[in-house]
Order: sequence, then structure tokens, then C-alpha cells
Amino acid sequence: MRYLVDPHQTQAAAKKAGLAEGELTLGGIAVLTFSRGIVERLGELCALEDADWLSPHVHPYSGPHVVKRGSREGLDVIVLVPPMGASPLACTIEDLAAGGIRAVFLACAAWSLGPPVTFEDLLVPSFAVGPDGTSIHYGNTEQRVEADEDVVQALADAVRRHGAAVHVGGNGCCEALYRISGEMAAGFREQGCFSLENGEAAVLFSACRTLGITGGALFHPYIDLTEGWNPARFDETYQETCTLQADVVVDAAEALRANGAL
Repeated sequence: MRYLVDPHQTQAAAKKAGLAEGELTLGGIAVLTFSRGIVERLGELCALEDADWLSPHVHPYSGPHVVKRGSREGLDVIVLVPPMGASPLACTIEDLAAGGIRAVFLACAAWSLGPPVTFEDLLVPSFAVGPDGTSIHYGNTEQRVEADEDVVQALADAVRRHGAAVHVGGNGCCEALYRISGEMAAGFREQGCFSLENGEAAVLFSACRTLGITGGALFHPYIDLTEGWNPARFDETYQETCTLQADVVVDAAEALRANGAL
């Protein structure tokens, strides 16, 4: 199907603005995050440098705030901080796929649904459930989309190799943080969910499947919904967990490449 606005038009606008073909051509993996700590650690692991790509002045909707490129043992890595939300994330994934990216990882914070999850743990969503306004356009008509099993396994194994606790299970979607009720949270727990966020996981899984690229998510909690909002949780543990997330994503990508899944 032909769409009225597509990533190739965005690439053409970038070229017209002076971006070279090599700056648009991608390979290897992309890591999407909203965390400065994850960006900084990936910078150390992958020798990241600031890069030109689809900046907001050439993008029709959702150009990333931060773009950095590097490599890890021959694996090209691009790290982006896109606008937060399911809809902008979908555009970013489409832009990456159009550039030739092979895999997209989303590494960020999420809302825990309470015990057994603690703030030191990592979460690997194996499926995403609940309504969002974007993933339906990528085939998620049942409000449930499964993650790539190979990626789930690689991420979970990498967490365990680092000696951390990991929870593999569902991730729920609610795009209105201030409208999450106890009944809603309980309903997601009954479906096997450990976490909740505003739709990015469902979009990642469904868009990557539609576009024919690999995708996976790695979360850590910064809010326990049974506790409520507590900004004191942005402490040393939070920073250490961001570092761990970056390490795990890189390790998982290397394992997937070694197994021929990338």
C-alpha cells in the first residue's frame, strides 16, 4: 500500500538540506532510550560520537533529540533519544528501517505493577497488551502482540550473566499515567504483566514485525504503581540500573549476532 507521507520523503528532505547519503545509510543496531545514563554508558561501550541524521528541522513529525553513532567489535550502533510516546516511536522505527537498520532495541524506564518486581530488577517484555492509538496501524488489532522470542531470550540471558534479577512476562499499555486505577493495574497483573507504560513496547513489537526487522525491549522500574510517585527513586540504584541496561543490550546484540539472528 502506498502512504501519503513516508520515510523516503523525509530522507529526500534531509538530502536536500545537505545530509550526505552515508549519513542516512544505517546498519547494525539502533538503541532507543530516554535515559541520559543509558546514553552515557553506551557512549563508553560503543565509542559513540554525535552524528547528523534526521533532525527535527527536516522531519515532518518526530525527529530525535539526540543522535549518536559508533560501533562495538564491528557492529554498527546508532543511539537515539526520540520524542516520548508510541506515535513518535513508530515514525522513528520506520525511519530506521528505511535507512537499513537490522535491529531496534528500546531500553528505558517503565512503571512496575508491584511485587515481585523491585527497583533493582530488569524487565524483559515477552508480549504487550492493552489499547494504544498507534500499534493498530501495524497489525495489532487484538490489543496483544508478542515479542521476538530470540530477542527475549538473549536479553534475559544477558541480564542473568550480569548477576541481576530479571522478570520475563507481559507489559501493559496506558497512555494516561494519571488515570491508572487499582482495578486497571490488577487486570494487567492477571494477564501476566509485570510493567506498564504508554504504548511504546506494543508499537516496537508490531512495527518491527511489519517492517521485517528485529526488535526487543528492556525496562527497569522507576515508579512502583502500588507505592505511587516518589522522586527519591531517582537515586544511585536508578543510575546503576541504567548502566546495567546498556551493558545488557550490547551483550544481547552480540549474542544474537553470534547466533546468526542479527
